[in-house]
Amino acid sequence: MSTEERIGGVTLDYSLYPGEDYYCDGEVEQELLKIVKENPPSAYDAVIAERADWPTLYHLSPARGNIVDWIPFDGTEKVLEIGAGPGAVTGTLSARTAEVTCIDLSRTRSLINAWRSRDRDNITIHVGNFGDVEPTLPLRYYDYIFLIGVFEYAASYLDVEEPFTCELERILPHLKPGGRLVIAIENRLGMKYFAGAREDHTSRFFDGITNYEDSPMAVRTFSRPALIRLLLGAGVPEDEIRFYYPYPDYKFSHTVFSDRRLPEGTELTDNIRNFDSGRMLLFDEKKAYDGMAADGLYPLFSNSFEVICGPELPVRYARFSDDRAPEYRIATLIRDDGVFKAARTDKAGEHLMRMLEAGKKLKERYAGRLNICPGEKFSESIIRFNYIEGESLEAALDRTIRRDRPGEALALLKEYILRIGSGSEPEVSDEDMIFQNIIIDAGGEWHAIDYEWSVDRIIPADELLLRALTVYMASDEKRREFLESSGILAELGITEDGLARAREEEQLFQERISGGVVPLGVLRSMIGGEVVIPEMVIRDDPKLLAQAMAEEEAREALLKEPEPEEPEPDLTSVQVYYDRGSGFSEEDSVFLPETYGDEGRITVVFEVPEDVKRLRVDPAICPCVVLLNEGKMNGRPTQALLKPETAADKESGAYLFLDGDPWFMWDMDKLKRAAGVSGASSEVELTWQMAGLPQTMADAMKEISGSRSGLKKLFGQR
Repeated sequence: MSTEERIGGVTLDYSLYPGEDYYCDGEVEQELLKIVKENPPSAYDAVIAERADWPTLYHLSPARGNIVDWIPFDGTEKVLEIGAGPGAVTGTLSARTAEVTCIDLSRTRSLINAWRSRDRDNITIHVGNFGDVEPTLPLRYYDYIFLIGVFEYAASYLDVEEPFTCELERILPHLKPGGRLVIAIENRLGMKYFAGAREDHTSRFFDGITNYEDSPMAVRTFSRPALIRLLLGAGVPEDEIRFYYPYPDYKFSHTVFSDRRLPEGTELTDNIRNFDSGRMLLFDEKKAYDGMAADGLYPLFSNSFEVICGPELPVRYARFSDDRAPEYRIATLIRDDGVFKAARTDKAGEHLMRMLEAGKKLKERYAGRLNICPGEKFSESIIRFNYIEGESLEAALDRTIRRDRPGEALALLKEYILRIGSGSEPEVSDEDMIFQNIIIDAGGEWHAIDYEWSVDRIIPADELLLRALTVYMASDEKRREFLESSGILAELGITEDGLARAREEEQLFQERISGGVVPLGVLRSMIGGEVVIPEMVIRDDPKLLAQAMAEEEAREALLKEPEPEEPEPDLTSVQVYYDRGSGFSEEDSVFLPETYGDEGRITVVFEVPEDVKRLRVDPAICPCVVLLNEGKMNGRPTQALLKPETAADKESGAYLFLDGDPWFMWDMDKLKRAAGVSGASSEVELTWQMAGLPQTMADAMKEISGSRSGLKKLFGQR
């Protein structure tokens, strides 16, 4: 094997590769390699939804990159990623920094990483054992060193007495002065493990909680104090150790908290995350988090840690809106210098700029009743707002519930109505004026934040209230019980019919902004394991049973949902066949969704996988005349597509098909050479015009088609 390989702009260094992969997940890795070869990263969401399995989700979900995407890189950084695997994080790092050096023991996994990042030119992957590669790395060179889901395996690849301390001592000298070490790892005492989730690595109940006694594997995770002791022992100064708390965990974090912005219990509602195995449900984790957050204990029981050793970062909090259509996908960061909203796609930048304009209009409309900070443009894809210190209206209402003070709750809701309702100039409203987006500062001033979903019309106050109440009650049944039993809903004129209608409208609103993206919560229901509640727990907490039953019913409904039926092909359906070496067959063919337009014109676009030897396209299922207009391959005009190897006669620039089975065929090797295309799958775009022929006319034409003069006569040629 050569000591170096190039995949696009990515370099793979095999100089220290032992010759075989000692760590492998089996056939699934070959499937992943095929996926990343044939699909761009923008298609991964669709692939994940279609396959609906844990390995594809775990390795290819764009959400995996969230664990590093909140870090304020400036684009000049040189970073080292140890244990990069199939590149779940590498792509995010390479998009944000200048130079990424990866280390991974597996050649197959490194190939997956290289193929998915082949458009990058700043990635080098060293394939080999960390212990062998580390001495070859430059000292005091890297701005960041990342161990994402890797540190717990140190005993597996370092054969020394104290592998975890040894790894830290070997890594730290490679950081430049002022550099940072980043470790993402599960918390041995994470709340989910107490509540009945299996230990992530050993799949055993309570394995970490019982300190891995008699555990069959060498993997180890740590509590917060234990991690601090390891870092101090390796020479990291205590004042340079800072903890961040990715939620629900570091693998699929949608929120990152810190010691400077800890969560309220009401924020921790996304807890059943058993994607890869079943679990027990011994208690409601949200209720437990409510109390622990109130007592300041969340740092000890967070499911995961992200430890950053080095100078303090200016970020206190981050949230990623991933379960959305690309045009609405953003990140929100609370920093020392304000609140920043950043577009995560090119289209989302337009969404943010609309938010700026909406803020200006809302400030004018609500002057004197609600404080609105319009924000300012920070860059083409980022806007900045002032940070408002205070308590959310949601938290204030929760406090009245805990203290059983319905009068105070009603007063808050009536004040909300007064502040958001009156005024009609300019005509603008914020659909998302929910309680968590209203901040009450220490002086009693009310502030509205987050104007993403503003519209240029007046939404009545009772409609805004109804949606706010619907969202508020959806995440906690205790809230609904209080508002109903205290008579507050009746006092406000809220009926069950109104709430039912609001829930339906909320569902439609969420579907609109998701744009067909399958949320992680839905994927969990599709691929996650069962949730089991012991009988003794059920007897004590019947509500917990209802929660688990609702979860299981949703899961079963998704699993049993029938596949959408393929539409029946008609005479003008376009069918594509792939010959991978065994000839054409119906089993390896697809009907395309495109249909003929005016004057019988059609443009079809489809992928041709790399292993296809011959390509066949049937433009219809009837006698016809077809005129090929234009052909493109990977977006470039390709004349070879206009010259198929077809059995039909070509007259006057048109192809004549008289037997009811029209088809074009191309040899893919010849086509690729002519188009200058090689390697992975190819995108073919064809445009043609088709005129169907009645069977009687086709039969008549067959009778005279024996002579060239007869055909020329039919086409009006002399």
